[in-house]
Amino acid sequence: MTPTLLPRSSRSTHSSRPRVAAAVAFCLLAAGTLAALTAAPGHAAGAPLPPGTYVYVANSSSDSVSVIDTATNTVVDTVPAGISPTGVAASADGRHVYVTDSGSGAVRVIDTQAASGPAVVAIILVGVQPQSAVLSPDGSRLYVGNDVSGTVSVIDTAADSVIATVPSGSGAEGLAVSPDGSRLYVANTGNHSVTVINTADDTVTATVQVGASPVGLTVSPDGSHVYVPDYGDGTLTVIDTASDTATANVPIGGSPHSAVVSPDGASVYVTDAASGTVSVVGTATDAVTSTFSVGAAPHGIALTMAPGGGSAYVADFGASDVSVVNLSSDTLTATVPVGTNPVYLAASVIPPAPTALTAGTATLTLLPLGEADLNATLTSAGVPLAGQRITFTDTAGGFLCRATTDQAGRAACSTAPGLLDSVGVLLTGYRASFAADRYYSASAAHGDTALL
Repeated sequence: MTPTLLPRSSRSTHSSRPRVAAAVAFCLLAAGTLAALTAAPGHAAGAPLPPGTYVYVANSSSDSVSVIDTATNTVVDTVPAGISPTGVAASADGRHVYVTDSGSGAVRVIDTQAASGPAVVAIILVGVQPQSAVLSPDGSRLYVGNDVSGTVSVIDTAADSVIATVPSGSGAEGLAVSPDGSRLYVANTGNHSVTVINTADDTVTATVQVGASPVGLTVSPDGSHVYVPDYGDGTLTVIDTASDTATANVPIGGSPHSAVVSPDGASVYVTDAASGTVSVVGTATDAVTSTFSVGAAPHGIALTMAPGGGSAYVADFGASDVSVVNLSSDTLTATVPVGTNPVYLAASVIPPAPTALTAGTATLTLLPLGEADLNATLTSAGVPLAGQRITFTDTAGGFLCRATTDQAGRAACSTAPGLLDSVGVLLTGYRASFAADRYYSASAAHGDTALL
């Protein structure tokens, strides 16, 4: 099926059924870079998204996707996304975001690096009322749950075309894929089951009965268990993937909607649309260990992880905002206004642009004794980078001097470290290094020293 370009947005009546969970992303918060002459803070309107971690939120009643920059927890862009967008999946490289346009029976593909800013670049027709989307681990396949059709559309992301349609069950809404990509799990709200699909040949291999109206299910990092929020009976069903059987049923209360597992597999975070809370379930005991409050009618949930700790981003369907929760303390740290009735969200990292550093040849000076014109040129994709700090050291790491790159990307400085250090630099050369920041990756180079 050939994708349709240059989409048009319109409005429709939104379904009151429980919404399906979109792909839940685990992201390592990383410093990034962007190839440019100088680094500019934040996202400029009408420009590609700069490196960083972003959360993409499907606003079903605003017909849009809000883009949240997690560095500031603010909306930096809003993209029209058809009629009643619900599910979201984001590629691992941060380049593409896939949104289910449930009112049009399509998936809209957003390019975050489009020249004029994030924009829809393709429309892929799928089944009736697509509610959820999830990418395979390698990003080559997008799976879309079609609620009314009771099917899963399999999309080749390289061609943006449907290559298979798999019958799954009544009300195919929630989707999750195993870490190795070999199995797809589909939550069927209509017949209270989870369908297991072999992704090698797109065939159904098992059907597991769970609680009433299962929605936003998730898979453990090791692939051993699937956790299924049962919206209709207030429980979380635990499936053993080795036997494809339900092995536990955890009381959550209210209307559990979506779930996500922590990267270490120790905890499952479950949103409860009825109580405005998130329950934390310990996977060792299959019991609720704590509960924290968020906004009204929480639906989708995504985690971002950083060296200093992680955060949960929760789509508050009833409050038209996203709650940001510190996972170390289970405390609300921010509330981000988005569009009306946000359903699901996904997180992804746009990585730093690579840099290249080339060091030149310095010269030994006698009065004073030292090195003149320690120099290096910094580029990214062949473009000189100005205004960046370069540090020069001896090969053992001893500091020599520091300089800022000019418009040609060149930094140069001189130093007089003394007899021993000067002789050492003459014999072994020097090291030029550039430290990473949000926009640029780290790089280093070795330079030589010559006699006058």
